[in-house]
Amino acid sequence: MQIAFHLGAHATDDGAILKVLHQNRAMLADQAIAVPGPEAYPDLLRMAARGFAGQPAPGAEDRDALLNRLSAPPAQAPAAERLVFSFESFLGFAQDAADPAGFYPMAEARARVLGDLFAGHQLELFFCLRNPVTLLPALDQRRRARGGTPLTLSPEEVPSWTEFAAALRRALPAARLTFWCDEDAPVVWHRILRAVAGFDEASELQGALDYPAALLAAEPEALRDLRVWFESRRPASDLERAKALRSHLAQLSSLPAVSAGLERWSAGDIARLTALYDEDCARIARMPGVSFILPPVA
Repeated sequence: MQIAFHLGAHATDDGAILKVLHQNRAMLADQAIAVPGPEAYPDLLRMAARGFAGQPAPGAEDRDALLNRLSAPPAQAPAAERLVFSFESFLGFAQDAADPAGFYPMAEARARVLGDLFAGHQLELFFCLRNPVTLLPALDQRRRARGGTPLTLSPEEVPSWTEFAAALRRALPAARLTFWCDEDAPVVWHRILRAVAGFDEASELQGALDYPAALLAAEPEALRDLRVWFESRRPASDLERAKALRSHLAQLSSLPAVSAGLERWSAGDIARLTALYDEDCARIARMPGVSFILPPVA
């Protein structure tokens, strides 16, 4: 069975991927794709917690029983051939996502647990990268909201996404890894959904436009134009959808305000770290066995 696991990062789609796929689970089931809802995750997480605690991997019988429960198709649907999960805290909670030791310092160990849980199956991991210049303030805000200590990384302590990707590759050398940038996500949203779930490209998912359309919420005319265009044209390819989204989102008079940098960071620090982020993304895209979802060139 194909096992697809979207792992984050925190402060990127905030559950939008799972929301759309679960909303369309009946249509996906007809294509032999199972998308368990959040209510099904405790069984998986309890089994994973044993691995996190250093206990032996569950036996084949227990693993098969878990897979059978999670992938059980509805009546009249074919047996599932692909099982899709989305859980941004599997590699670590938001308060632990960034540290001088790395992004998600436990990623390698926890990814190995994922490999143990789904031994013998084709595992695919999906991850959204985000510029640390805007990611770290978002993580800091979440820490403070939970009463935690502020995130106080200096510009020199900001970790590398390249090392994070390398950690996943070390943990699961046979797994397929797919990355994209949060900054590109509204334009390539349909490609992201299809990459994670594996459905037919011509399929139309209910609610698939909601995530990119949210950027136009403050501009009702542009939002109406976007929805009318998609309803009237019904594009059948991801390339056509991406080009249309890029064109309509270009009508934004201003982008939503986003905090940049942590306390005492300078404009020079922000520029330097943004350039390093771009280099990180380029290096990751060149890694063997990695797919990188990019916006259309033209």
